[in-house]
Amino acid sequence: MSFNALQALNTISNPGGVGLPVTQYAQAMQQALTQQLTTAPQTQLDTLQTQQSALSALQTALQTFQNATYTLASSQSWDSVSATSSDSSAFSATTSAGAQVGSYTVQVTQLASYQTTIQTSNAQSSATGTSTLSAGSLTINPVSGSSNSSASISITSGESLSSIASAINADTSSTGVQAQILDTTNGYVLSLSSSQTGASNGFTITDTVSGSSTGQFGFTNESTAQNANMTIDGQSFTSSTNTFSQAIPNVTITVSGTTSSSQTLSITSDPSSAEKAVQTWMSAYNTLIDLVNKDTAYTPGSSSGSAGTSGPLFTDPNATGLLSQLPQALNSVISTVSSSVNSLASVGIVINPTNGHLEFQSSSGYSFSGSQFTGTLQNGQTMFENAMSQNAQAVQQLFGVVQSSASTAIPTSGVLGQMNQTLNTFLDGNNGQSPLQGDINALAAQQTNIQNYLNQINQQIQQQVQNFTNQLNQLNLAMQQSQAQMQQLSALMGGSSSSGGSSGSPVL
Repeated sequence: MSFNALQALNTISNPGGVGLPVTQYAQAMQQALTQQLTTAPQTQLDTLQTQQSALSALQTALQTFQNATYTLASSQSWDSVSATSSDSSAFSATTSAGAQVGSYTVQVTQLASYQTTIQTSNAQSSATGTSTLSAGSLTINPVSGSSNSSASISITSGESLSSIASAINADTSSTGVQAQILDTTNGYVLSLSSSQTGASNGFTITDTVSGSSTGQFGFTNESTAQNANMTIDGQSFTSSTNTFSQAIPNVTITVSGTTSSSQTLSITSDPSSAEKAVQTWMSAYNTLIDLVNKDTAYTPGSSSGSAGTSGPLFTDPNATGLLSQLPQALNSVISTVSSSVNSLASVGIVINPTNGHLEFQSSSGYSFSGSQFTGTLQNGQTMFENAMSQNAQAVQQLFGVVQSSASTAIPTSGVLGQMNQTLNTFLDGNNGQSPLQGDINALAAQQTNIQNYLNQINQQIQQQVQNFTNQLNQLNLAMQQSQAQMQQLSALMGGSSSSGGSSGSPVL
């Protein structure tokens, strides 16, 4: 038994005074052995788990930033355009990736509409009660060329309008016709309409009364199913809906009214899109650098002699390497671009010396290590906007933008190419395992070994405590037996004295 365990046992009192307090002794021994044998490896295990979690978070942040780099590398992030209508009450438009700058002459001549057919005879006093209708049928037929189907609805004598409408709606998916009930000044009537706009969704109704050649509903068309029509630069376009998605590539036009004369649709480049894309990329970088700074930081003790604290990756070579290699990639000078825009700093983007953030240069300067660096500085955002307006192509070359129809691209040149190469040194590796992943796996293996050791030690402690408990129980049993024997001996000794006294025998 260890010295610490004996010390723990010696502190246990036994108020009862009979036998040994087995449970208290066993608990004290287990606590002492556990503290002595498992504290150090458990602390090491906790440290490894913290390091692994920090490395996993770092790996995720690197991957997120690399994805942001791929997004910024695609020309789609830089070539964004917007659409403007000269008559927004008649039409509007949205653009998607690949839309080209241009101006179009537009005239909307007709809107798409639904067909609506109303019952004009035999209005009913109730929508759900017994009607005055005779037995017969309603036959719904689609217009020629429609993909919809015909349907025949049987009507029983006195059947309610609600029941008839339900029967019509049960076939809507095939006929393209739906029924409602209207409460008019003359009473309740059926209203039939196409479920979609467009000429091909028109229909006819045949109303038949059993034993008669005439109908009983008197259906009349209130509106006709028709297509939307418009001209763009003199070319005619039609759509079954009020949306035109094929007239101009990557432009969707929605019409909401007709025009009495030609109007203009302008597709223009959006100068703010590139700036927003760059800001999104910088934000992803700043999130990454904040994480690295936090996990590699060292905080001195609050007073002399007190220990400081360090982040979980304070000595990790991957994390500390990022702090030097990432800024190095950002500060690259791209020799293949005009000297006026051959670095991020030349277009107003710098690294803030205070926190390591990538941002547009501040015109007021920065404070660093107690010193204030000020002067006549240009506003970085203005510098970027000016560079884009003067030579957008050169700025894209500086970044290494790839002409692509996809939303992401892998850069091989420029600042983004340099950055991607740096990121790959941490995220790519032989046999599909990156240096970061290798470290994560190594930490996991160490944790497994320590956990196996702890499991083994805990089993041994349990066994020692059990053996100790058994020994204490045996000792208590022996003490009980000894006490019983002493009581018996005392009883015998007392009996012998009494007998000798009565017989007059001498006491020896």
